[in-house]
Amino acid sequence: MRQALPAGSTVSVLGADGSGASTLARALAMRLQARHVTVLDDTPLRHAIDRELRQGDRSLHDDALNAHRRHACTLLVGLDARADAQCERIDALLRAALAGAGLPFAVIHGQGGERLANALRALGLEAPESPRRIAPFDCDKCSDPVCEHRLFTDLLRRRVDAGSASG
Repeated sequence: MRQALPAGSTVSVLGADGSGASTLARALAMRLQARHVTVLDDTPLRHAIDRELRQGDRSLHDDALNAHRRHACTLLVGLDARADAQCERIDALLRAALAGAGLPFAVIHGQGGERLANALRALGLEAPESPRRIAPFDCDKCSDPVCEHRLFTDLLRRRVDAGSASG
């Protein structure tokens, strides 16, 4: 997603419950305040996904995706290893909605300062000093959702294969 973020832009931060999306959004809002950038973590798309899960109703999706088209960038906070099935479902629905609408997004991983640094890099901004330097095009930090999906699909397949071999 590496693009310059113009002043006055809106950035949406999405993620499953407990992913840290709200914490990241607050940190980004503080960091980008001087640029007059609005950071949202309570977005129409997240509400649409919640409604779909609770009621099976997708009627809010089109309006929610149209709202996201007006945002300069969308950041999706990646799940960690402790994510439960509900979080995985929300994450999958968010990714499918964004990808299906052809909306670009970057997947942000890490904890604390590392997560903020990764988000700033995805926005094309200089990241604050971080404890370790990440080489350009470091595969596990590339924020390419297709690449990430392939990586995690392969990992899950290996886990299933290992489980069936031991059973």
